[in-house]
Amino acid sequence: MPGDCRVKPEGCPPGAIRAMRPPAAGVAAMLYRFDGFELDLGRYELRRDGAPCHVEKLVFDLLAFLVRNPGRVVGREEVVDQVWQGRAVSEATISSCVKAARRALGDSGDDPTYIRTIRGRGFEFTGRVTAPATAPEAAAPAEASPLPILAVLPFANLSAEADAYFADGLTEDIIMHLARFRDLRVIAGASTFRFKGREVDLAEIRARLRAGYVVQGSVRRDAGRVRISAQLADAATGLQLWGDRYDREMGDIFALQDEVTRTIAATLGVTMQAAALQRALVKKPVELDAYDCLLRARRYTWMLSAEAHAEARELLERAVELDPLSSDAHALLANVYLGEHRFAMNPRPNPIGRALVHALAATQLDPQNAYARCWLAIVHFFRGENDRFEVEARRALELNPNDPETLADIGHYLAFMGEFERGATLSERARRLNPLHPGWYFFSFARLHYSQRRYAEASADLQRTGLPHFYWTHLLSAAALGQMGHPDAPAALARIFALKPDVSARDELRKWNAAPDDLEHIMDGLRKAGLPA
Repeated sequence: MPGDCRVKPEGCPPGAIRAMRPPAAGVAAMLYRFDGFELDLGRYELRRDGAPCHVEKLVFDLLAFLVRNPGRVVGREEVVDQVWQGRAVSEATISSCVKAARRALGDSGDDPTYIRTIRGRGFEFTGRVTAPATAPEAAAPAEASPLPILAVLPFANLSAEADAYFADGLTEDIIMHLARFRDLRVIAGASTFRFKGREVDLAEIRARLRAGYVVQGSVRRDAGRVRISAQLADAATGLQLWGDRYDREMGDIFALQDEVTRTIAATLGVTMQAAALQRALVKKPVELDAYDCLLRARRYTWMLSAEAHAEARELLERAVELDPLSSDAHALLANVYLGEHRFAMNPRPNPIGRALVHALAATQLDPQNAYARCWLAIVHFFRGENDRFEVEARRALELNPNDPETLADIGHYLAFMGEFERGATLSERARRLNPLHPGWYFFSFARLHYSQRRYAEASADLQRTGLPHFYWTHLLSAAALGQMGHPDAPAALARIFALKPDVSARDELRKWNAAPDDLEHIMDGLRKAGLPA
């Protein structure tokens, strides 16, 4: 294309330009200073006295726009154009974003030091901003950040020099896929590629990039095969947190590249989420910020217990109060509110309506948030709006096809809709991407095998869920055992009512959108297990 000066190296297969994405070099990152604050556009970071301050993306974008225009009144339309890219947003959303920006700066709307509201006109940044400077390469050692900061170093090419494009393309793809995970801040390739070909010093990486975690790897192509290794290390301690090797036949070079980068990115994403949760769990309740509340609340999605649900609801209501612009907090709160309807856990009035309010808020705050799209889809599912479910589910998968939880959630609901094959396919992808997945991933397979009248396999799937306290485990298990005439079928049926004395199996299946034939097939199994007609 015009202006594209990339050179294809000798030995590069036809069409391999796609893998050659050398990072932009020498791009100056702008640094704005006012009082004790630094707004670093290159690192997408706000710092106060050198320490990073956690702010949501929209809040950072608003601050960046205001700081670039000090002393000038900017109208609301201009703010919407620059921060929300012209999307329709409410006055309440703009006001919440401004309020969050003030809070990040320790400012007040009543007596503003930095952000002044001009009634009927807009906003003015009144702080004294120094002229933009290039952000220094050397920086103070990494401070604790609410979000893990990850640097993916260029993978070493252990093959012929002509194969360097493949290692570079692999690195860039991993960075791109990791950037889709909301729980991570991933250093751009323009910064990490400065370390290409150098011996790695984790302390230097930590100091210069402020990265708490570092990914390293290597690529070797030999005799029609490619061998890729990758490791994740804690930059502060040097401890290796994860490592793996991939040995594949070359075949389609791009299909191989996609497979390996998606697998590595998903594994790293899950590993980093677990590391962040462990940090949050050691904090005292009074020390929790919105992100810590979010991390702790996620345990509910593994445990599916009433106790975990009550704790998650309290944590997330606090999270959205602390940070009303957190798309992730609103999305997970939609999940938890929906649990009041899905599982009748700690019910309050109008759970679906409350879930819809927060799912819509999550997607409006960040339309690119795959998890938010996923839970908006699931709200539509329980409203009986299957067409809307399909639309939002497709958007979620397009936004992040590597997130095991999104894949498994959508696969789960497709299976309950009667799309058994599609659901199991997505759940299998999720299982491969996250080998340490929660047990509920197996429900899709149990639904598929039951629909195929492979009742023994369905029963085995349900055993693998590892959720003996969850009534749905026993509902499906009793049906499968009943179809086989198994002597344990009555005991499985009794466990449903021991856990949920007032449950109606037929009403439960209707609530979960079971197709008529599927519903009657499960009811038939339950009657054979001893359920009164």
